[in-house]
Amino acid sequence: MEFDYSRDRWLTAVLFGGASVSLGYALQVSNGTLHPAALAWLTVAFTLCIAGVVLPTHPKLESLRDTPTILVLGAGLAFQFGLLLTTPPGIYLQLHDSRADILFFTGLAFAAVLCGASLTRVRWLGPALPLVLLLTHFLLGVWLIKSSPDPFIDVYVFQRDAIRALLSGQNPYAITYPDIYGNSPFYGPGLSVGGRLTFGFPYPPLSLLLALPGHLLGGDYRYSQLFALTLSGIFMIYARPGRVGLVAAATFLFTPRVFFVLEQGWTEPFVVLLLSAVVFCACRAPRLLPYALGLFLVVKQYLVFVAPVGLLFCPKPFRWREVRGMVLRATTVALAVSLPLVVWNVSAFIRDVVTIHIHQPFRQDALSYLAWLARDGGAHPPTALAFAAALAGVALGLWRAARSPARGGPTADPSRAPRGGPTRWRRRRGCGTAWTRSRHRGSRASRRSARRPRRTAAAGFWRPWR
Repeated sequence: MEFDYSRDRWLTAVLFGGASVSLGYALQVSNGTLHPAALAWLTVAFTLCIAGVVLPTHPKLESLRDTPTILVLGAGLAFQFGLLLTTPPGIYLQLHDSRADILFFTGLAFAAVLCGASLTRVRWLGPALPLVLLLTHFLLGVWLIKSSPDPFIDVYVFQRDAIRALLSGQNPYAITYPDIYGNSPFYGPGLSVGGRLTFGFPYPPLSLLLALPGHLLGGDYRYSQLFALTLSGIFMIYARPGRVGLVAAATFLFTPRVFFVLEQGWTEPFVVLLLSAVVFCACRAPRLLPYALGLFLVVKQYLVFVAPVGLLFCPKPFRWREVRGMVLRATTVALAVSLPLVVWNVSAFIRDVVTIHIHQPFRQDALSYLAWLARDGGAHPPTALAFAAALAGVALGLWRAARSPARGGPTADPSRAPRGGPTRWRRRRGCGTAWTRSRHRGSRASRRSARRPRRTAAAGFWRPWR
């Protein structure tokens, strides 16, 4: 099936670009914790996303093509670099020389020049510009990891010790961890006993497998996450090569708290990587799409909410054979990367990956509307509200998908809708999770850079940024 991508909407691209920058600043305000200004910018991002889904466009705006999008992203980049150049990139830096950070900020200044060059129609450095930009970002990440070798956060301990356990032949879901905080309200009743946590690795197996190469090759699993960030940028740039794709990737790579997320060692870079891989495959390698989708859905627990997105990658009208093929391939690769560690100890896996998250205490410092409603000692809203918001978001995305001009065009994006739902309303939403949402919006900039048609609905569905 061919799609008329000339009917894709630049309005959606502009609004999503603004949402990405707004959410990035919301995280910058207080490192992803609850703050009035952060909540205000979160609301701006949420509103822009909804507007990008439901608002009708205007012919005059569409006639300007990529110009408004470049202006929004360019202004966002200037704003982001201003924040990066005036804020420490991490909170656990160990700088033994007062001049040690000069190298980092010099690299940032060079990256800012490269990003400025990407805004013009005449490419400075020609086709080498994206590669130089990606290399600069990667080297800045290496500096950050070396300058913050031992961040004081439980997530870092979880992944480091789980990798060590796996390499020594132990089941990472059957180990326990030291409680580095001591009498912390972060864990539910009975989860911290005698100075140790009573659960094992709290993430799906794929997250652990993706972290393993960084530990083996660099001695720190965060090198895998750094590579995931860089590879995500590559997917964004080359999914649909063009000026907008490069600028959108730059907006992602240099969002204000990107190096803070890397320092903390959160798993969200793997989520962004696999989302970008899904987009890239939809545009460039449709045969690989089911496998990328299967990996994406099992890298983090909350991604179960976006499983209905898979239907939109099947050509219309739906044919049972094609739907079955998509589901079978995605399920096969998901099981292949998950089952070996799951069957090792099924009960331990269910406890660590599912049960403990259900019983985690309410985080009143989370950047979410639930925490805002419960502020000043108010009653904690029910967790079911987050799931209701997720279902509403999925329904909105699927409804708009069926009505988009290209039957799978830019307005059809249920993956952004559930992220607009549960993560803004969830009770334990942190900087890593929220940062991932901002990257989901920014990464869509790479889908509207070219006009080559593809035969699958997915190709049109994932291309609001041509």
